[in-house]
Amino acid sequence: MSSLATLPLTTLAQRSGIPVDAIRSYERLGLLSKPRRVAGGLVLYASDDMEKVRFIHRALALGFSVSAVRDMLGFGHKKPVTCCQIYTIAARHLEDIRRRKADLTRMEAALTILVEDCPRELGVTSCSIVQALSHPPSGC
Repeated sequence: MSSLATLPLTTLAQRSGIPVDAIRSYERLGLLSKPRRVAGGLVLYASDDMEKVRFIHRALALGFSVSAVRDMLGFGHKKPVTCCQIYTIAARHLEDIRRRKADLTRMEAALTILVEDCPRELGVTSCSIVQALSHPPSGC
């Protein structure tokens, strides 16, 4: 542990604002180093784990994969991770989000037309949505 000060799990959770189950999950996923265990089953985390737990929680909330978070934290690297490497991971993730957003926008537009044009009164075999989804799109 890089810091001598230690915190019990519940204190780490309270001070960081991250639930105990989430912290345990981060440990199981290999995103957080194993804590020190002392007599009586007490689990102690380094005080600098608080910043790491917050980082992990926020990164996962922004949709970063566990693997990307692990890479940003530098697990498995012999040298410390650089800001440039973290930038590359974040920029790649942002590009992926933009691509997915564009895909969702295209799907929304296509589905909006199908839903708005559906008379809702036909049998399933005559349903305009079923017909549209059962045939290749017109055009190119």
